[in-house]
Amino acid sequence: MSLVLMLTPSKMTQKLYLSLCFVCLLCSTQAQISLTRNDFSVSSNRADTILTQGMQRKGFQLPKGGNNQFWDYSSLQDSAVAPSRFVTSVENPFGIFPNSTGVYTATYTFGPFRVNNNYQFERYADDGYSIQGTIFAGGRFSLRSFTGFATDSVVLFTKVDNYSNNPLYYYKFPLTATSKQTWRYRNVINFQLTVALVGLTRAPGQVVTNEFKRDSTMGWGTLRMRNPKGGSALDFAVLLVETAELSRDSFYLSGGPAPGLLLGALGLQQNAVRRNTSYNFYGARFATAILSATVRNDTLARVTRSINPVRGLVTDLPDVKELSVQTKLYPNPSPGEFYLEFDKTEAANWDLLIYNTQGQMVGLERISAPSGQVKQHIQLKPTLSNGTYFYHLLDQRSLIRSSGSFLLVKSE
Repeated sequence: MSLVLMLTPSKMTQKLYLSLCFVCLLCSTQAQISLTRNDFSVSSNRADTILTQGMQRKGFQLPKGGNNQFWDYSSLQDSAVAPSRFVTSVENPFGIFPNSTGVYTATYTFGPFRVNNNYQFERYADDGYSIQGTIFAGGRFSLRSFTGFATDSVVLFTKVDNYSNNPLYYYKFPLTATSKQTWRYRNVINFQLTVALVGLTRAPGQVVTNEFKRDSTMGWGTLRMRNPKGGSALDFAVLLVETAELSRDSFYLSGGPAPGLLLGALGLQQNAVRRNTSYNFYGARFATAILSATVRNDTLARVTRSINPVRGLVTDLPDVKELSVQTKLYPNPSPGEFYLEFDKTEAANWDLLIYNTQGQMVGLERISAPSGQVKQHIQLKPTLSNGTYFYHLLDQRSLIRSSGSFLLVKSE
């Protein structure tokens, strides 16, 4: 049997209810598209959950990075897999992790045995997003089907880890279009093994997993997704983050390396290496990735989409036949200011985001006008150089309602 030992939570970069956001106030004209700590806030209602839905993998193409990309996944269909659930705003779960912001369940697979009802608690920090700690449920599993003896078993012990003194950060803020972040993790599961045939009676053992992970923001642009309520496809301004993970599993029994013959009988392999890579699209005001794909050992293992991020409820979108709005930008070329005219379809605030050709956001304008015809005056920063610029007009759900470009030509 091949190695099957992995912790498979809904990963934060799919696993976590993160929201990478283009909406930020810039400190300088050359500040990168960035995500701040405040972009990750969730509702204080403890009943809130974040759901992700499995999607069909056939025909899925892994995304390519780059500036101002267009990723069209509007043809992706949901699979029959039941949605997974992430509970937010956990104030004091089990009295162990009082600073946790959310909790999700995980499944741990030890050879042919699956351990359910494991929990991982996560929290926000001022300078990043981290794991707060985990509870590993453990359990006893009979080995009778392998050895023929009813008394033979493996017992995985319950464990509680609290990382508050040494948090494992997924991201450091601000997260920009060129951010890279690495971290290391060592996970230890203790067990007892009883196999009468080889003289083992509750022999102590350990599974030690050493992990190395790297997050890289590898692109920005527009993500097109199917509208779950039907009608026009949905476009989102997004960052694309790649998470590469390398893990090595080691097994010990009675103080020494576990025998290969015994491991092979359980479908395990000493010092086996696993390679996981996930691609996650994060959009403004969303509490988790809009779309995620995971590759395990060079095979596409999972594609998921968000169902109801806390801010930006995809399933609560109105039934609209056409999301796009017509905009008129003038003068173009612009001497440093221009007007944008369009029909605003709702009273909620909209945002105009302006980027240069390197993907740096160089302008943000909040449009708080009521619904109806809008004529918005935009004053560009005087430090901007001449050249081509792009814009996205986002509604309050972070949906792109219009996009375009203009030429900046300032008089000498």
